[in-house]
Amino acid sequence: MADEIKNEVETNIDEGQAQANPTDESLKTEEQTKESVGNQRIPYERFKAKVDEANALKERLAEIEREQEEAKRKELEETEQYKELYEQALQQAEQAKAEALNTRKSALLTKSGYSDEQAKLLLKLVDGETDEEITESIKQLQATIPTQDNYGDPNPFNGAKEKPETIDADEIGATMFERVKNKIF
Repeated sequence: MADEIKNEVETNIDEGQAQANPTDESLKTEEQTKESVGNQRIPYERFKAKVDEANALKERLAEIEREQEEAKRKELEETEQYKELYEQALQQAEQAKAEALNTRKSALLTKSGYSDEQAKLLLKLVDGETDEEITESIKQLQATIPTQDNYGDPNPFNGAKEKPETIDADEIGATMFERVKNKIF
């Protein structure tokens, strides 16, 4: 496989040289369009083709899954199994309600002063389904778990005290002499 890639790169370079006499700038741009993997070089066109192919496969897979889901729904309709269809619809509705409730709880937690990380953790502790129940539960949480502190350090630019200068014995003696020099005994 490495030999194939190497041969393809060499062919691409040979074709580029055969078309016209390349200038230094065209050689630089040709080198810049190649992706390097390890010690090997892969042309950008081939890399782009592989990425496009992978994206197309992902889209096709999603389309097949949608088609299978639609076919299953139609099959259930044809066999008149409306009960299963109804249960599936109820389940999807319950999931949507749960997601909406969690989003509302998370929004109220962040509004009350908790950070996003704290809101994710405390989401499980918030009870209630209405706004009033949720706010009451959040008030109880605030009483036990403090919100994020939004204040700064009271002394942000006030560092530690400076150490006093060291004084040697000569300076101590000179200051003592100055103090007692003019005193009368």
